[in-house]
Amino acid sequence: MVSTRSADWRAAALAAGCGILLCGVAAAQGLGQKQTTTSGHLVTVYAISWPTPISNVSADVEVCAGPNASAYDFAFPSFFQLHFADGGAIGSYGSAKKPALERTALKPKQCVRGWLDFAITTGQKPTVIRYHEMSADKKVIEWPVK
Repeated sequence: MVSTRSADWRAAALAAGCGILLCGVAAAQGLGQKQTTTSGHLVTVYAISWPTPISNVSADVEVCAGPNASAYDFAFPSFFQLHFADGGAIGSYGSAKKPALERTALKPKQCVRGWLDFAITTGQKPTVIRYHEMSADKKVIEWPVK
């Protein structure tokens, strides 16, 4: 027989464990929805193309500087990564589609838009495209790959 105190402790431990697992999960965003980053940039994914399970994933993305951008604000393609069901992730290798998103210095309220391609190998299951700046709060923004 399990005591009430032991059952209460197990329930509390289970709830705490679930909370720990969920705290790092980012909410998936809809295509075309602008999302504000920690640095005040706006990022948008307009389209994600994954025609077949063995084709590359392509994404039409945009990065806009906030109104208070400094001389050191850039759009970095490397902040976009493709994540897989097995926990792996890769960066893009540029894009066959034009214009490709390039590393670009941004002035206040300036935007840059372009395509990114991510290489897929047989058996990989892409799940999300994630935008993640190098920031202290580790804010993550994701768009599902369908």
